[in-house]
Amino acid sequence: MCKIGFARDLKNRLRSLNTGDPYRAFTFYETKEFANRAKAEATLHRLVAGFKLAPVGEWYALHPEDAAGLLRGLHKRTTLRSRQRSDAGEPDQQVRHQPD
Repeated sequence: MCKIGFARDLKNRLRSLNTGDPYRAFTFYETKEFANRAKAEATLHRLVAGFKLAPVGEWYALHPEDAAGLLRGLHKRTTLRSRQRSDAGEPDQQVRHQPD
């Protein structure tokens, strides 16, 4: 089982998850920062919807490594898109094909 969600404060989130666990066994398997956390979370939840354990909540019957792989893929894709948008400048020099 794993929980997929976002948190503004990781320490506080972990403390609240472990409150009901006498062994304090909850840990973060993988974390990534996103410009739009809510959108990233919604995308991940759609990707793993078939593994959801209950109608309400963020718990999934999914190995944490599988969830982490999806998270890494989404982060990479999101990062590449934002770089393409922000780094799409004009070429330094225009090259025109001259007929022979």
